[in-house]
Amino acid sequence: MLSSFRHPAYRWLWFSNLAGSAGRWALVLVLSAQLLQLTHSSFWVGLGLFLTQGPVILLAPYSGALADRFDRRWLNVLAASLSAVTTGAFAVLTALGVMSLPLILALSLLFGLSFVFQMTLRSTLVPSLVPPERLLNAVSLFQVGTQGAQFLGPAVATPLLVKGGPVATWTLCALLYAVSAGLSVFVGEARARRRLDEGRHRLRGSLAYLRARPLAWTAICAVALHCTLTMAYQGMLPMFVSMDLRAGPSSYGLLLTTIGLGAVIGSLALAKFSDLHHRPARFLVSLVGSGLSLSVMGAAPGVGVAVVSGFFVGSTQAMFMSMTLALIQSSVDNDFRGRATSFYQMITLAPMAAFGWGMGGLADVTEPRPLMAVSGIAFLVAMVAYAAYSPWLRRLFNPAGWQNARPRPQALA
Repeated sequence: MLSSFRHPAYRWLWFSNLAGSAGRWALVLVLSAQLLQLTHSSFWVGLGLFLTQGPVILLAPYSGALADRFDRRWLNVLAASLSAVTTGAFAVLTALGVMSLPLILALSLLFGLSFVFQMTLRSTLVPSLVPPERLLNAVSLFQVGTQGAQFLGPAVATPLLVKGGPVATWTLCALLYAVSAGLSVFVGEARARRRLDEGRHRLRGSLAYLRARPLAWTAICAVALHCTLTMAYQGMLPMFVSMDLRAGPSSYGLLLTTIGLGAVIGSLALAKFSDLHHRPARFLVSLVGSGLSLSVMGAAPGVGVAVVSGFFVGSTQAMFMSMTLALIQSSVDNDFRGRATSFYQMITLAPMAAFGWGMGGLADVTEPRPLMAVSGIAFLVAMVAYAAYSPWLRRLFNPAGWQNARPRPQALA
């Protein structure tokens, strides 16, 4: 299960990612709480979270192109350092008592710029640090850090937020990102070889390249639906806890922590059973579970049921995201991996950011509960329709379908 940890460079990157991802989820907690306390509106909470991810819409193609041209390790160090400076500014301005809504939104946008580059660079580095046969294991273990930090970050930050307030929590975020930058220094140089066809960095060229690889394109379409319908709930989660569950910040932190714990368990299970024989069953469980568990959490009558269902939300969503990312990365060349990964980040983070903001706004005029329940069911319906249309998606429900496919000749013409 831990075979990828035999590679020292991968270990450094894994711990760097754990620290940075924990900082990001601590930021989600404190930013949501601070905005809700300041504005009493889920609209502004959703907008703040949108700005921490929304720049991916414009910057993802450029982050991927840079990752394929320059040293990926040092670009990651610079991006994590910028996040440390930004969250440190949150702490200082809050401590001075001058924090305002415009300042929060401006710093959220600055953080979002660094976050986009980190997500692309970390994921792009993974395949270059392990052998191809261990890629799914490496991606799954990486998700233990990425998604599992959703447990670690809020678990550490919630007591700080309750007892020490936002200043202490923002300071924690800054320290975690500083640690992430420091650890990434030891990964070692990693860059793609130079190519003559530099025109492929354009979005149109990236689309043509990915469409020529049917398994990669199927994974992209599936994950776009997944992120749009099942992972946009975060913008309304604080209001859901406050309005529907009638609970406070500690319960919100507990729910975030439990979702993260589920992500850890789900990713570990996928790392353990990552061989070809188990993949169809894992894919089916993660697909159905992502929609069903979200609907159950949305319909939860109290905190207890929400926490239990939240565990399954985290575990199934983490498995689904790991499997689709590994499928994409195994279907592309190393010298194109940065652009493929950045496109993956764009079609995952952009719907989460945009729909999360929209869901947050809707939560101001209606209860969050039905929105969450309907989103989960809508994802299952959409995936059934997509499976009826796509033979490549149907192939993923048997082991042979997970073998890499040759590019479509007509798409390369």
